[in-house]
Amino acid sequence: MNAHEIETLLLDWECGTLDDAGIERLRGLLKTDSAARSRFIQMQMLTAALHHEADAGTEASFSGTALTPDVSQPVTSQKPRTSKRLMFLYLTTISLTIGILTGWFLFQRTENQSQTKTAIPRSFTPDERDPSEEATAQGVALVTRLVDVQWNNSQPTYNVGDALPRGRFQFDKGHAQLEFLCGATLIVEGPADIELESPTQARVRHGRMRASVPPAARGFTLEVDDLKVVDLGTEFGLSVSDSGTDIQVFDGEVELHSPSNDKKRLTTGQALLLTDRGAYREKKTEPDQFLDISALEVRDQEMKSARYQKWKAWSNSWRQDPRLIAYYSFAENGDWERRLASSKLPLDNNLDGAIVGAREVPGRWGAKRALEFKQPADRVRVQIPGEFHSLTFAAWVKIDSLDRWYNSLFLTDSYDKGEPHWQILDTGQLYFSVRPVNRGESGPNDFKALSPQFWKPALNGKWIHLAVTCDLSTKTITHYLNGTVLSRHLVPPEQLPEITRFGAASIGNWSSPTLPGQRFAIRNLNGVLDELAIFSSALPPEEIKEMYEHGKP
Repeated sequence: MNAHEIETLLLDWECGTLDDAGIERLRGLLKTDSAARSRFIQMQMLTAALHHEADAGTEASFSGTALTPDVSQPVTSQKPRTSKRLMFLYLTTISLTIGILTGWFLFQRTENQSQTKTAIPRSFTPDERDPSEEATAQGVALVTRLVDVQWNNSQPTYNVGDALPRGRFQFDKGHAQLEFLCGATLIVEGPADIELESPTQARVRHGRMRASVPPAARGFTLEVDDLKVVDLGTEFGLSVSDSGTDIQVFDGEVELHSPSNDKKRLTTGQALLLTDRGAYREKKTEPDQFLDISALEVRDQEMKSARYQKWKAWSNSWRQDPRLIAYYSFAENGDWERRLASSKLPLDNNLDGAIVGAREVPGRWGAKRALEFKQPADRVRVQIPGEFHSLTFAAWVKIDSLDRWYNSLFLTDSYDKGEPHWQILDTGQLYFSVRPVNRGESGPNDFKALSPQFWKPALNGKWIHLAVTCDLSTKTITHYLNGTVLSRHLVPPEQLPEITRFGAASIGNWSSPTLPGQRFAIRNLNGVLDELAIFSSALPPEEIKEMYEHGKP
């Protein structure tokens, strides 16, 4: 079997873009090549499983390993690779699979061929699974809030929701809220330099912080040189600077362990200053000098409100950009009665989208709205007229999972000549293509621009900015993640059209039912979309970066 050819034919068939000649070629391979038949059955089994789970009101869940292409050199040819899956299927699903195989492609199968047996995958009990294949994560604490943080250029930067591994955590300015896995919460004020040692312990080199330690986290320890501050269920402040170490107990009790002194206890309202000579000096507590959780939350809300107003001003200026083909800011007042208002100026109601199934949810900021796509039929239908040259797509999305083969961002209905498709594969790769020839005509295949694998579990439920540019003049397709180039692809000229167009299309899904029984492929985005812009030119990297910087929550 030519694995490259069969993979391409099967992908195009699944996408609904395989022409008559391709279908005949695929049928011929399936009749004569057992390996090709096995690959086809595998794909149909997964499709059947997804439909079965959708009908049952649940989501199918699979795991696999993605291949990351080398993007150190321009990419000239890439083909999607579907990851191996462990599937839980009922006998009826297998019957449906074999029916699809024999009924659709192999009308002329002989009796012997039709009696080929296919093994039915069985379920595995937990004790039969290989522990080494279980998904894992690492970290001793989580970043749960960042307010005006400026990072040290020599150290890694983090986002809210990131898990912090053992090691150094350092920043120059602002406030960070860390929640240790033991249950202790630390509000850290910069400049700060901390060494995270375990879920219950950290070493402080410099900085001011307030620890909130509930009973479940008793024993949480902060170390300063050879001094240990052991919490016994309390709220206390610790400041480490060149002038000494300041320890203040606001509620509860802490123990101080030092080789040069006997163990000492501090209770509510007590404070000590440990000088650089190792001597203790009593002092008054100053709780206002140590920001607590509620005060930090107020500052956080003020910062988010300011960022939202800044984004609104920037968005209003972009609405008038002459390069805009369509723009949906999700911030228009509109009636939201199943209508996604177009934000492009001058206003054109013909560009408004029709919301099908998707529901309104909070967006990147509390004052902003977004659309959640969950059910297989969820989508926004749009009609975009005109012909264009190069293109740019940009969107803010929050992905809950990549549990479909194809997770749609924006797909035209017919995928005819000049029409683009933008989606995410279950392997965690961005996938963009434009059809170079009319459907049914012989000619070159579309170029499938696949980014390296960008998705990782840490991104689950986080807002990310995705963008792609298609420059027809330079024959280049470029993927972006959070304002940074993810991959750049040089496309053979014959694999791109001279012009682009849209027509009828779907945001967050693909087309209308096209399979027997009014069935349709399950390709909806499983997550939330907040803001989508389409431009009639390939925006340069600095403008993509500007879009991200102004829009990040």
